[in-house]
Amino acid sequence: MTNTQFISKADAYKRPLKKRAVKPARFVEIYRDEEAFQGVAVRELGDITPVTLMSGDSVILDFGGHCVGYPSLDLHCVGDNISDSPTRLKLSFAEFPLELYARHGEYNGLLGNGWLQYEEKTAVFTPCTLRVDRRYSFRYMKIERVDNAPYPMVVESFNAECVSAVELDSVEKYIAPDERLQRIYDVSLKTLAECEQEVFEDGPKRDRRLWIGDLRLQAITDYVTFKNLDLIKRCIYLFAGYLNSKGEVAPCVYPDCPPYRLEWTFADYSMFLCSCIYDYYKATGDRTLADELYGVAFNQLEMVSSRIEADLQATADGTFIDWCPSLDKSVALLGVYAYCLGQLNEIRADEWLEAEIKKTHARLRGFLKDGVLVTPLGQVSQHSQVWGALSGAFDREECRRLLEELDTLDTEYTFRTPYARHYYIEALVSAGLEDKALSFIRDFWGMILDAGFDTCPEIFNPDNQFESPYEAPEINSACHAWSCTPAYWIKRLCKEE
Repeated sequence: MTNTQFISKADAYKRPLKKRAVKPARFVEIYRDEEAFQGVAVRELGDITPVTLMSGDSVILDFGGHCVGYPSLDLHCVGDNISDSPTRLKLSFAEFPLELYARHGEYNGLLGNGWLQYEEKTAVFTPCTLRVDRRYSFRYMKIERVDNAPYPMVVESFNAECVSAVELDSVEKYIAPDERLQRIYDVSLKTLAECEQEVFEDGPKRDRRLWIGDLRLQAITDYVTFKNLDLIKRCIYLFAGYLNSKGEVAPCVYPDCPPYRLEWTFADYSMFLCSCIYDYYKATGDRTLADELYGVAFNQLEMVSSRIEADLQATADGTFIDWCPSLDKSVALLGVYAYCLGQLNEIRADEWLEAEIKKTHARLRGFLKDGVLVTPLGQVSQHSQVWGALSGAFDREECRRLLEELDTLDTEYTFRTPYARHYYIEALVSAGLEDKALSFIRDFWGMILDAGFDTCPEIFNPDNQFESPYEAPEINSACHAWSCTPAYWIKRLCKEE
């Protein structure tokens, strides 16, 4: 189900990417250190100079910060030596040290190994410039000479052409109340910038798709920072323009390889189209997009409503909420449903929406037992409490009690991603617990900084440094869109110094 009018509008909002040249800052080595995050540390070796490589030699460049783009380098022979065979280099790229330390041949993760960031480049004749065609997401670049010819080869002129839809310098300078929050704000902003490409990518290293759950969080942060409204509208129209055969909003679209749509869906993600158009309306005051897409958003709620009525647990199985194994998502899904019903009803009041809100609120209240929300399977999770607090089914004092109980829960069903933690922060703020929300940001994202990240990762568990939904931490993304919202919250909750 393709709406050509919406796709034409999405295409009209596409803008050329901005480019900047970045040079590496230093040579480094990566070594085993049990005291370091993930047991791998980085040691500086010296300034960047031309380097001579024999067969089997290698060197690691540190670009000084996270980059998204296309690296290049120059090769030439030494003196009168002339190469009598091609020179072959293995180029490996890493956002974080473990990514280089792990051996590519031993990768055993659940995702395809094509996402591992390396390739071989061959120079048949020198001097020459080698430029990679695949866009990489990296801070570190390892160059290994893998041919067996006996002559030396000089490698120099290391560069990266970095790309983004936005420029960090274009954002009005924000001064946070203290150095810790300032660093968190800056790293969050950098994360958002690296993920803004031809669409709002979930992560520039892997997937590189437009996911609506990520888009929603990227957009609310962008409204108060880069204000890249054209890209936001492009992405919203893409979701409205490419529906599956049932008319459902897909969880993601592929911007570069039609067909864009997926047939499978996440119920919560389909409903977040309501949140995207609601946020746009609240941020800009412009009703045009909301009025134009209201019908598509309304249909998502109607379809989820029928699935909930048929079988709540079955619906929850087709729901994201968080990467939490064995999580019963049913109560959380009801919370998302009520949350989106309320947002769409605020855009345009409707009798059906209002009736559904009342019915869903009553249903949610029926799951409250001894001060906590308990699912039909008897499960108590942090996620149920948060989405109960955000649903509108409880007054502020009841929400505070839910969130206070959350701190004392003895449950394995806890937040696993910064994405889920964003909604925990939103629940705290909606319950009037702004100081607690800010303290949580300072603690959790502060630990991310302490671990050495210069962008915000896809997943971070201080109790398990190697946690990975893909059973391979080296494939995790160290720059991920759904982790960027501290920049939004810090600006909203803190007065500028």
